Amino acid sequence: MISTSEFKKGIIIKVNNEPYQIINYQFYKPGKGMAVMRTTLKNIKTGKVIDKTFRSGERFEEVEIEYQKATFLYSDRKNAVFLDENNNRITIPKEKVSSQLPFLKEKSEVDLMFLQEELIGIKIPIKVSLKVISAPPSIKGNTVSGATKVVTLETGLKLNVPIFIKEGENIIVNTETGEYVSRDKQ
Repeated sequence: MISTSEFKKGIIIKVNNEPYQIINYQFYKPGKGMAVMRTTLKNIKTGKVIDKTFRSGERFEEVEIEYQKATFLYSDRKNAVFLDENNNRITIPKEKVSSQLPFLKEKSEVDLMFLQEELIGIKIPIKVSLKVISAPPSIKGNTVSGATKVVTLETGLKLNVPIFIKEGENIIVNTETGEYVSRDKQ
């Protein structure tokens, strides 16, 4: 059992007999009354995101998820296809992994997530390196602090990046926020 004081991002708890992952949480103590924990939760099975408030000290069952290494092969109109450690092809409906696909290129390493031997989704690294395949040229004299431009990455993802990023460069992208982090120095 886990208490609201032990909440961390990424922990999976049971709420109303459904597995929810904690996306965000905030302790709140109003002037009067009892302290509460405000949370943003994502249903692991359906992908639905909800906001829920719990009383401070409330306890929940922590859900154990099993992980298995796999390699992303490709995606088609309906499915994403992965190759597990035993060279078995595993197909996941595209709607289950649609938010993560823009960060995956062929041969990307992922973790398949299993809840009681049922495949429920994938876990991808927090930061990935992707190649810029299309970038508009930066305009001379455009040196305003924080100036950005939109580039297209090798996976088709369009992203705001600083104006100094050029076509052909590799950049690091945060998969949780979908934002540019830095140039890839490799």
